[in-house]
Amino acid sequence: MRRPFRSLSILLTLLFASHTQAAPSPDFHQCNKTFTYQLFFNGLKIGQLSRTLRWQGEQAQVSAFSSINVLATKTRFRQRSQIYWSPEQQSFLSKGFSRQVEGLLAGDTEATFSDNGKRSTVSQDGTILEFSSASQPLLDSDAVGSQMRLALIQGKTQFNYKLQDTDEVNHYYFQVKGKETINSNFGKISAIRVEQVRKSDRKLVMWFSPDVDYQLVRATYQRKILDVKAVMLSKKITCPAGVTLTTKNTRSP
Repeated sequence: MRRPFRSLSILLTLLFASHTQAAPSPDFHQCNKTFTYQLFFNGLKIGQLSRTLRWQGEQAQVSAFSSINVLATKTRFRQRSQIYWSPEQQSFLSKGFSRQVEGLLAGDTEATFSDNGKRSTVSQDGTILEFSSASQPLLDSDAVGSQMRLALIQGKTQFNYKLQDTDEVNHYYFQVKGKETINSNFGKISAIRVEQVRKSDRKLVMWFSPDVDYQLVRATYQRKILDVKAVMLSKKITCPAGVTLTTKNTRSP
């Protein structure tokens, strides 16, 4: 029973990513954003995920919540994280995150990052784990999402990240597979199709739309008999007067 839910949690982890504004300029650090997703498991609706981003000075506070019913078990996810832009790394980095899970895979996790993301300390239900990376920063899901969105705005077609999870570090590789026009809750929109590569036993596909602030609007995860899907239901973006969102013609911070 835990294996199917573990696959679902992988998609939820990536959906927790907030996809912040991809520019370090303060003008782009003032918009508050809330997105809601409908979640499906093997074709059935199982719940929703909502996430909200708020800028506080030069760092972003991200909160996410989901309540799902799968395999006759009700599970709740809650996560809060802090990310910031590093001029030295020219990258979004993680400051820390906390995650609470009730139901399957229940547990509490607290993580902190140091040394420009090269080190992390994770406390999972009181057990302390330490990780390090010499090649590239360790990122939480929100920093990964922000970096992926930035890569797409810059027109990159291949990118990889080291994702810090609750008890391990996973190296994810992605590749842009093309552009498509898809149906959405906002009508027909243009989308960039991104797929996870170097994994032959599973298929993770994500669609990011320049028409919707370069946000993730659809995602699917397939492995063996599993079929998990997420579709954006609603969006709310509030910016101060004079601040303009990233447009589809933007290619750099």
